[in-house]
Amino acid sequence: MTNGVTPPDGYSARAATLDDAEVVARLRSAYQADEGDTSVTTAEEQLNDWQGVNLAEDSLLVFAPDGSLAAHGDVFNRRYIQVSVYGGVHPEQTRHGLGTYVTRGGEAWIRNRMERGPADAQITTQHYVITHDAAACALMDTLGYSYAHTIYVMRIEMDEPPPAPERIDGLRLRTFVPGQDERATFEAVEEEFRDLRGRPEGDFDRWLGFTENERQDPELWYLAEDKTSGEIVGTCLARNVPGSGTGWVGGVGVKRPWRRRGVALAMLRTVFGACYRRGIANVELSVDADSPSGAPGVYMRAGMHVTQSISLYRRQLRPGRDYNTLPDTTDADSDA
Repeated sequence: MTNGVTPPDGYSARAATLDDAEVVARLRSAYQADEGDTSVTTAEEQLNDWQGVNLAEDSLLVFAPDGSLAAHGDVFNRRYIQVSVYGGVHPEQTRHGLGTYVTRGGEAWIRNRMERGPADAQITTQHYVITHDAAACALMDTLGYSYAHTIYVMRIEMDEPPPAPERIDGLRLRTFVPGQDERATFEAVEEEFRDLRGRPEGDFDRWLGFTENERQDPELWYLAEDKTSGEIVGTCLARNVPGSGTGWVGGVGVKRPWRRRGVALAMLRTVFGACYRRGIANVELSVDADSPSGAPGVYMRAGMHVTQSISLYRRQLRPGRDYNTLPDTTDADSDA
């Protein structure tokens, strides 16, 4: 991932392998705890996060002089237009230039692949930083990144079954059918999330790779379907986070013509019920704090609350056409 960027003196770096899942999980748990997040990342969860990732090209492990894992980073690439870099530094290894090294590694990754994207495209890199982590936010400023917007992590804790979803005229909720619904679900997600800021179009084959495990557990993937046409008009795609007892909703979306009818709320309550029946009492998701569709309000009505605030920082590496521009949302509504 570094593409020629040199680690700080005394440190070494290499790409991750699947055998590194346990040590990376421990590193993540360490810096998450330092940030105030008490959740523990398991090796199983780390392997799931690496699903669809070309580790040889898209990952980075940094080792301290004593051989311990000091930092890591992964690249999530959207059409070579926008690159998100995920990672962190062990709390005992801060102030050694490791955050800068991982950040510059992500930039080098896309600089070496710019020709693979549209020739006229603006190219950006971005990082997600805990809002109250002043040092990390200051580093982003120092490295030329600009604050873009805030993302909330929201959560529901269920000590009893959640309310049943209300029926919606003309609509049925059903689980995803593997081998049948892949293309239609992907296309529905792409249409639903055109309102999401800074999100270039996805790629079907990459989506298949990143969702392979989730699609094999379709009980937690719910689709809202027009009874008349059979069109998928809403999606709520959740998964069980391995070893944590927590569910994660990777996305809730409703096509514009079906908004303001309670579709998102009905899908969420359906997924919450499915999780509860499986012994998953806590469910989380992330959402743009200023979502043009008013999604945080929908999630609050479903019983969720904000547990974490994350700041998105973005840097332009090449000027050009902004494929990430938020489209007109004057007809967006309060039902995500």
